[in-house]
Amino acid sequence: MTKRISLHGPGGLTRRGVVCIGAAAGIAALSTSRLRAIEPIAIALPDFLAGAPGVAELASLIPEIITGSLKRSGLFAPIDPAAFIEKITSFDAIPHYTDWRAINAQALVTGRVTRLPDRRIAAAFRLWDVVGATQLGGQQYFSTPDNFRRIAHIISDQIYETLTGEKGYFETNAPSP
Repeated sequence: MTKRISLHGPGGLTRRGVVCIGAAAGIAALSTSRLRAIEPIAIALPDFLAGAPGVAELASLIPEIITGSLKRSGLFAPIDPAAFIEKITSFDAIPHYTDWRAINAQALVTGRVTRLPDRRIAAAFRLWDVVGATQLGGQQYFSTPDNFRRIAHIISDQIYETLTGEKGYFETNAPSP
């Protein structure tokens, strides 16, 4: 004998109860789908080019700091440099998007560090949308060489804000270099 459960009446669920259960299930499904929809952005950060003698170390340290900052945010998945197909040889050249798409990069950061006659450095970067094959932004900063970490954090903030739409939080409110 099969027992029927009445949705109405004594001992059964009311219409309001059914609506509440349905609403709760819908909210749970929406929350779960949103959590699954947030995938980290695959980003490639090759070493910056050393545009002058004596800045090669900074040209590798700056993108290393940017990589660490973005990775710790949880919103970015930096790609292992061993997977890179294209070797960036010119700051002014447009990247070979097909090479970056082949390793599933969604964004690419290229850069250059040079030394100025007054012994300061100039650190420039460009942010590329690999999927859309366009440059999203870029900037150049001037500072003393000992301030390279700060420059890396400022660049991290710009990348974060451009790709997420939210203000970056890697650099403090200190004045710009």
